[in-house]
Amino acid sequence: MVGAAEADLVAAADSAAAVVLVAAAVVLAAAVHREDGKNMEQNKFKRLWQHWLHPKLRVERYFPTSDLQRISRDISLSEQNHQGQIRFVIESRYPSNAVIQGLEPRTRAWQWFGELGVWDTEMNSGVLIYISFADRVVEIVADRGIAAKVSPENWQHTCQVMRESFKQGAFVSGLESGLKEVNQILTTYLPNTGNGQSENELSDEVILS
Repeated sequence: MVGAAEADLVAAADSAAAVVLVAAAVVLAAAVHREDGKNMEQNKFKRLWQHWLHPKLRVERYFPTSDLQRISRDISLSEQNHQGQIRFVIESRYPSNAVIQGLEPRTRAWQWFGELGVWDTEMNSGVLIYISFADRVVEIVADRGIAAKVSPENWQHTCQVMRESFKQGAFVSGLESGLKEVNQILTTYLPNTGNGQSENELSDEVILS
């Protein structure tokens, strides 16, 4: 159950969101000069609203810490089946200026891919599963060692499976389904053929920011 202090924080966030969004609406409306521009700015305002509605304090309710820790352990077990390295990132929302400037989830996924060093593994086999929660978007970025072996349709299918779970409100199940799909892909195309355990090159922690 959400405590009074936490509820106050959510209420404060909502009040701050309303003030900023009103200001943003004025700025965006002033910038409209053509019908196409108007539609574009309206879409931008709608996206701003979606991001303001999803602070981390709210999003983490859908992903209990105990479930994220369990999935982290499942990632470690999964990596004994193949030579890949898997990372999960759930990003609650973007800063308002990033939304106004048009930051897209695919671009943000690549940024996380670099920041977490998913590109820096011996087999070039890192896979990032990235969720932009406010945008309801799932992106998968695979390093060149595995991307060359797997068709884009396989990754797209995994993203679709996860999105379908999210649409039903089954957020933790969506993560589990994504891990299952990626594990199957990596086991098929980059199996662990050695004896003993594979080296764990990247952290298995599921990041929720």
